Amino acid sequence: MRTERFDLNSDGSARLMVDIYDEKPADSKAPALIYVPGGAFMMCVETDRGEIASRLVERGFRVSCTYVYPVGRAYRFPQVTIDLMKAIKLVRDHSEEWSVDPDRIVIGGGSAGAFICMTCGNLWNRPDLMEAAGCTGEEGKPNAMVLGFGPMFCGQQTADAQLTYVANGDLVGDQTPPAFFHHARKDALVSVYQTIAMLDAMERHKRPFGVYISSNGDHGDTSSQKRYLEKDGTASPCVDDWFPGCWQFLQNELGMRQDVGEREPMVMPPLSCEIPIVPEGSVPTKFEDMPFGQADDLHMPFSTRFFDKDFDVYK
Repeated sequence: MRTERFDLNSDGSARLMVDIYDEKPADSKAPALIYVPGGAFMMCVETDRGEIASRLVERGFRVSCTYVYPVGRAYRFPQVTIDLMKAIKLVRDHSEEWSVDPDRIVIGGGSAGAFICMTCGNLWNRPDLMEAAGCTGEEGKPNAMVLGFGPMFCGQQTADAQLTYVANGDLVGDQTPPAFFHHARKDALVSVYQTIAMLDAMERHKRPFGVYISSNGDHGDTSSQKRYLEKDGTASPCVDDWFPGCWQFLQNELGMRQDVGEREPMVMPPLSCEIPIVPEGSVPTKFEDMPFGQADDLHMPFSTRFFDKDFDVYK
């Protein structure tokens, strides 16, 4: 393995640390990870990516990077998003040299890092940010995201040292890449509702997502390498609780080969010849409206044959 450093701004306060692994991938080109550390926008620890990076490298990722951004008084939004777009573009620009698949670049982070990743996923195609990042097309677009316990709706310090409120849920759209979320329900620093609100936004816009929410644990526990004993005697969550599901999610969304069996075609039993009573004024329910209801209407029909527009609510 060798490590290279790339400055993303003139004073070197924003940089990309790139670990390039020597072993050639089996299919010539492999995915890459860009990790964005947490730290409450006040610190940025370069070694923060260890738990997830090591697991992805074991599964064939060719390059593992850390995006180090300015913190404290030097932190500025959306400059941090612009610099992350620059980092993604940089990895794409070196894809041939590093044997990286330019269509399989994953960004990930925890806490403040998750927020920065989410803004990149939502804003990578905004013209002013694209111009600032030197992008003319999809060079700064992440292909997938892994986001832990992030403050997705929060205030940010802007270039003129003012504050602006960034609601990532309102920024989700067709441009937002697939995302896997993980969070602890008892997080006392960043409410689990931050993640739940993002899931709602992703589903409203039909964007692919996966999620793991632990029943206990505090802020950052889902990224911990080890389990700890909680005050109530239970064991805290750790990265190994959700990573297998995250890996399958990444395989599905990045179109990576999986050694699994093929599903047998579903055979429905013969329908009953009984005709259900059709309430007056009702219309047939379309198939695409059935699964699990929709964000604004969670009602599901009794069956595909049941016409139900008007219905009573059981109390």
